Amino acid sequence: GAGNQLGWAFGLGLERLAMVLYNISDIRLFWSQDERFLGQFRVTDIQQPVCFQPLSKYPPLHNDISFWLPESKDDFTENDFYELVRSIGGDLVERVSLVDQFIHPK
Repeated sequence: GAGNQLGWAFGLGLERLAMVLYNISDIRLFWSQDERFLGQFRVTDIQQPVCFQPLSKYPPLHNDISFWLPESKDDFTENDFYELVRSIGGDLVERVSLVDQFIHPK
């Protein structure tokens, strides 16, 4: 037996090292299949620094918005709408895209 001998066991898991390197507060994220987490670490250049962005506590919400434009729609640009959405939603908005347009054939 070991008798009066004293021994130490030390292990530094890669997860703990990555937590410090990427400022990740919860080790359970490493076993997550959440695309929002995994997508942050897909880079084309492995030398590119990765800065982890905490995940939103709110579940994803997909909204479809439809509205009419006046015939003189030259005053309206898609970018104006995108800026309006982001000014209200802030960092909670991940993506705004124009999916379809419909023009009624008179």
